[in-house]
Amino acid sequence: MQPKKWNTLPCLLLIWLLIGCVPSPQLKPDRHEPPYDPLVVQAEGLAQGGDHAAAAELFEQAAAAKPHAEQQRLLLRAAESRFLAADPDSASVLLSRINVSDLPFLEFQRRLLVAEMAIARSRPEEALNQLTALPPDGVPIENRRRYHRDRSEAFRLAGNIPESGLELERVDSLTDDRIDKLDNQLDIIRTYASLTNQSLLQLQPPPPDNQGGWMALTRIIKDSANDEALIKQKFSVWRSTYPAHPAMPELLDGYFRKLKGLYRRPSQLAILLPENGPYARVASLLRDGLLAAYFEEQAATRPRLYFYDSSNPAETWPLYQEAVKSGADMVIGPLDKESVAQLYRAVELEIPVLALNQVTSEGPAPPDLYQFGLSPEDEAYQVADRAWTDGFSIAAALTPAGDWGDRIASAFRKRWEELGGVLAEQQKYDEEANDFSVPIQALLNIDDSVQRHNDLQQLLGRKLEFEPRRRRDIGFIFLAAKSQKARQIRPQLQFHHAEDLPIYTTSHAYSGVVSEDQDQDLNGIRFPVIPWLLAEADESDKLSLAHLLRVLPNPPPNYFPLLAMGIDSLRLIPQLARLRSSPREVMEGKTGNIYMDRANHLRRQMLWAEMVKGVPQITGFSPRLDSDIGAFPEAPIQPPGSRAAPAAGSPVPVGNNSARKSES
Repeated sequence: MQPKKWNTLPCLLLIWLLIGCVPSPQLKPDRHEPPYDPLVVQAEGLAQGGDHAAAAELFEQAAAAKPHAEQQRLLLRAAESRFLAADPDSASVLLSRINVSDLPFLEFQRRLLVAEMAIARSRPEEALNQLTALPPDGVPIENRRRYHRDRSEAFRLAGNIPESGLELERVDSLTDDRIDKLDNQLDIIRTYASLTNQSLLQLQPPPPDNQGGWMALTRIIKDSANDEALIKQKFSVWRSTYPAHPAMPELLDGYFRKLKGLYRRPSQLAILLPENGPYARVASLLRDGLLAAYFEEQAATRPRLYFYDSSNPAETWPLYQEAVKSGADMVIGPLDKESVAQLYRAVELEIPVLALNQVTSEGPAPPDLYQFGLSPEDEAYQVADRAWTDGFSIAAALTPAGDWGDRIASAFRKRWEELGGVLAEQQKYDEEANDFSVPIQALLNIDDSVQRHNDLQQLLGRKLEFEPRRRRDIGFIFLAAKSQKARQIRPQLQFHHAEDLPIYTTSHAYSGVVSEDQDQDLNGIRFPVIPWLLAEADESDKLSLAHLLRVLPNPPPNYFPLLAMGIDSLRLIPQLARLRSSPREVMEGKTGNIYMDRANHLRRQMLWAEMVKGVPQITGFSPRLDSDIGAFPEAPIQPPGSRAAPAAGSPVPVGNNSARKSES
């Protein structure tokens, strides 16, 4: 039997959070503590010291001579220790030996562990299947909190933000410690903050519903995050609408305490963008979006803008130094990878830089280099995450030949295999072609079916009735294609007997403009998309796509995301320190919910959509399967009847100057 693949990133986080932090199952509420056993005491000591593999061995030894109930408890303790020792296969074997159907408290404990193992493998649906039944009566309160935190994390992984927040609200109702309660309430706000304002408005139940109150409060904080006086004024009005809401009076003070010093608005901003060369067209759209956002800010708080022509990558470092000498507080740009790589190699940057591309290199980047881009590789990662959380494990990939297709294919394969998936087949197609039968037949193994038929006909010497059969082992197809090619490839996949296979693709398959007639051929495809493209028309929003298209010179639809990226780049500048402080911190951007990873890369959590009758329908957010966030259990297992150990803490990430510079 082959060992199961294990997604090590979330597993390592879960192990770190769970060390010494698994709640105590009570066999019966009035059950007395079992007799003293030095072997169990030694095992508990090893577990508290972090040697979980050795602890598991002793728990198993101690279980051998115990009565049924205590034996099952110790085996469960051993399984948890195996899991904490990063040995999920052994933990699974132990769990298969445990029979606690007659012990409801231990059965509940077993289901929690199985759910947490599923969460560590980024399988939220499997976790939720274990967490459907409510905790039995008499379960200690720390176990109830653990149950709801697990459900919250599973819903978060699945991209179901409202349910994730609702579970944290249930944790809040079970928490008395004011410090823990405040931290949890801040997490509720962060959770709902990842919804767009439009979604919050649509989903918000009317007063006095508590969830509606949290959503209304979240909107206040999002709209006025850097204005403490205004937010407190709005909070007072909110409180009169929700007088019995459980939000603590010190919640806003706690929020601003965490936010204090993290909102940094520059007085002078340098913009490094090319005016000539292969990136000039892209730069012009980014500049248009940036300036649109700039003129929507209050005049009194706008920074001075200075534009530098960075067409020549060799001048990147001199331009940066010139911006510093001219008094810039921050820099946006450069755009091309070569220029970003120059800044990456710098040991230290005097002022922070928000680069508009992403590079990878050996060694750490300067701490003040932030990287933001519309990377197709990031989208391939999000597709892999979505398909995995949807329950698939075997994929086939069809990508275009050439550098763009190779990058997407490589990123998808890397992420899919990290998650534990199998890429059973990968084929390339010619973007200049219109007939994709050859790569599609190879992808689906139809060519092998045809060859077997021909061989059999030749052997028998007569014509045989035949219908080609495709392979049946794959669960879905990952298709990388621009919109025109996607419209051609999808019907050809259906023709070749793949009509029942889900098709996952990147946002490039959608043109950016609703076209019911042309996109009928895309029905059923599933893809990430930036929220800005699907936002409802709002005449009051001067940064909406509809408004900008009335004032800008007809940008082609495939360039629309660049306008959104330009808007986000300006709005990110004062938020960088806040986003860096915690991976839970999110900025609602036009390109998606933006958060920061440990390498200072700005990541985008996009919307997820499915094409229905030629129109993209939103189905939720892309999941976040990163290892930086999550909330898990809080107290170690104790023998029945003993006191639980203290809860462990949880981590809460237009004139010229030198012929190159222009001021706005």
